[in-house]
Amino acid sequence: MKGNDGVAIDVIIERAVRGEASDAELVRLAAWRRASPANERTYRDRVHLLEVARTLRADAAIVPPRPSAEAIIVAAKQRRVLTTGQRIGRWGGWIAAAAAAVVLLTMQVREPVQPTDWVPAEIVTGDAELATVKLGDGTIVRLAPSSRLRIEAGVAREVTLDGRAFFAVTEAADGRPFRVHTAAATANVLGTRFELVSEPDSVRLLVIEGRVSLDARENTVEVGAGEESGVRRGVASPARRTENPGEATAWLGRFLVFQATPLREASREIERLYGVRVVIAHEELTRATITAAFTDRTVEDVFDVVCTVLNATCTTQDGTVTIAR
Repeated sequence: MKGNDGVAIDVIIERAVRGEASDAELVRLAAWRRASPANERTYRDRVHLLEVARTLRADAAIVPPRPSAEAIIVAAKQRRVLTTGQRIGRWGGWIAAAAAAVVLLTMQVREPVQPTDWVPAEIVTGDAELATVKLGDGTIVRLAPSSRLRIEAGVAREVTLDGRAFFAVTEAADGRPFRVHTAAATANVLGTRFELVSEPDSVRLLVIEGRVSLDARENTVEVGAGEESGVRRGVASPARRTENPGEATAWLGRFLVFQATPLREASREIERLYGVRVVIAHEELTRATITAAFTDRTVEDVFDVVCTVLNATCTTQDGTVTIAR
């Protein structure tokens, strides 16, 4: 079986299972799976065989396999999505289901990003330009117009911002914080989503999820989810509740990014962005988390991916989307 570029589908499947497939290969694999029920059955058979082979190799070496995203992907039991109402969308591409109510989405359903491995880099946006950057640790940054993000050589999880940006920060395995330096203060985070506006003598911070420590010259303030703060003349103001975070981040456009975000919280943001109502009809699903990014995707695309990842059934009726087992 060959892809359009001559690469065997079997090879692409194996690369996808190992987490090594490129964005183009993931898109090609998704299209091939959609082409016919026979292709989908073949895909599932290949994934099952790869898991069996991996298990046999591990047993032979008497080495228990380390838990990993790839192993979880392959170990996920075969799924069949059934609906009683209108099916939402189409297969969105390669998706990975993680165990213990944790869901990891490796598919890149977003605009092209500029990956960096903590080498010197500077990303600058024009007056009417947005840019999405994926950093070496998986953190995703959305830069507003007229902004600049600098990555210093050899300094992992530290960047410098001039302008405005939205951050979705991954949590490091070793607990190392992620730092955003500005002219007026430094934001220290572990894993969260927040917006930061850096001006020559001030900073504005809005936290969507998690907590951020805002270190100013004179003091430090901790800001939690749904709160905002700022720095002026070296002093950080006390954290205060945000009345309308959706309005404050409207500049992001049709953009969603989640980093191990609980499904309930992700659903609220999808509701706000797309004007739909979301019902989570299974207790287990409420404990799931999602890591994903979407740029300029339809609501059908978003839910098709989310529900497939969750091994769930998605139906829509009268503007309400129901997610169920």
